[in-house]
Amino acid sequence: MSIPSAVIKKLDSLSIQYQVIPNPYIGENPIKTNTEEYKETRLRGVGMSYESQNFLAILPYDYLLDYRQMTELMGFEAKIMSKEETQSHFKYCDENSSPLISEVFNFEFLVDPSVLDKAEILIDSGDSESLLKIDKIGCNLLYQDCDSFIFTASPEKFYAGKNNKKSEVDLSFTPTRLKQRIDETFDLPAMPDIAQDIMKLRVDPSADAKKLSQIVSRDPSLAAQVISWASSPYYGYQGKIDSIETAIARVLGFDLVMNLALGISIGKSLKVPKDGPIGVKAFWRQSIYCATLAEKLCRAMPVTHRPERGLIYLSGLLHNFGHLLMGHMFPPQFDLINRTIEANPFTSIEDIEFYILGVTHEEIGAWLMQNWRMPEELIVAVHKHHQEEFWSKHAVYSNLVLVANRMLKQLDIGDSVLTTVPDSTLELLSLDHTALIDTFEDLKLESESLDIMAKQLVA
Repeated sequence: MSIPSAVIKKLDSLSIQYQVIPNPYIGENPIKTNTEEYKETRLRGVGMSYESQNFLAILPYDYLLDYRQMTELMGFEAKIMSKEETQSHFKYCDENSSPLISEVFNFEFLVDPSVLDKAEILIDSGDSESLLKIDKIGCNLLYQDCDSFIFTASPEKFYAGKNNKKSEVDLSFTPTRLKQRIDETFDLPAMPDIAQDIMKLRVDPSADAKKLSQIVSRDPSLAAQVISWASSPYYGYQGKIDSIETAIARVLGFDLVMNLALGISIGKSLKVPKDGPIGVKAFWRQSIYCATLAEKLCRAMPVTHRPERGLIYLSGLLHNFGHLLMGHMFPPQFDLINRTIEANPFTSIEDIEFYILGVTHEEIGAWLMQNWRMPEELIVAVHKHHQEEFWSKHAVYSNLVLVANRMLKQLDIGDSVLTTVPDSTLELLSLDHTALIDTFEDLKLESESLDIMAKQLVA
């Protein structure tokens, strides 16, 4: 495809000199790519809407759009458009190319001053295979009639608090203050009775399907979910599911039901909004997929290196439990984090969390797991599942969750920014790329059943 005529016409009408260059970012995250020559000059746009108005915020790719600051300056809370919603306004353009040129498209442009200070800029051309390079004079001509105000955090400001272990944004929510609130257990729901009984059953040498079914049966909604899963065509059981015990003993298996029941009972104890990138819907979908994939990866490991499969599944199920805790304890900040994630899809979620709260979901989740005296293997998985090349006594659990999440991002599932799996991590797990590919293909065959299971958990 060629550059749309409307783009060229607008540039020519302003007498802007530009150079067409090959796009080095095709299929890449511009912030993470090694194309250093252009990384600091590329711009991005964030589509927003409010009532009948459409806005496009323009900022450098490596800057954070501060949704709270944007809202304060605009005086209202605009909805962040999805990539597809934004792209629909760029007619006659390739699917992944959105020219940031005012008056050509149906947006009111808002420009961060950092854009106007750059010696040169790179913007999409409308043709996914090329970019437009424009110097500072042309940049200022291009955006001379646009509203300009500060709504971003530069990389230096964004990471300053994290590097100094101190939040510069909201001093009332420092890590110390958050941990204090977590440690004050009266602020938190206690571990549900069912979860406590399941934890006891985990270490009971006489545990069996009958004992587990007695615990599950105490929660009607949980019991109904177990029966529903066991009755699904996916498991292919031809007999009649006449009890929870039958569902456990003949169809689903003791470990699967025990870990699902534990995760569900804990998750249901917190009140969290359903929608948003880290809301309940996204949480359970990622959890079910991650738990299933992590367990499959565990089975692909050499027998002598395999950890406990049940704990691997539970680690995948609960590794992002900190998101639920944030939503339960700090609803306004949780909403702000969700909005900021939507506006900054290439920025890691934990960096956004630290910028806003001064703590990450890994830290807050691990604090609660410690408070509830959960297994050390699970605590490590919760605390370190985004950390590459991490190694400790129980690091196999966090490393398997990390690999599963990186792979799931290829399906646009979960909170990982990266899709690449480090060779060093695979070496620690005694896995290779062939095993990853085979396991991933196996998982995709189960996607329909996993989606159904995740939806049932949200209902």
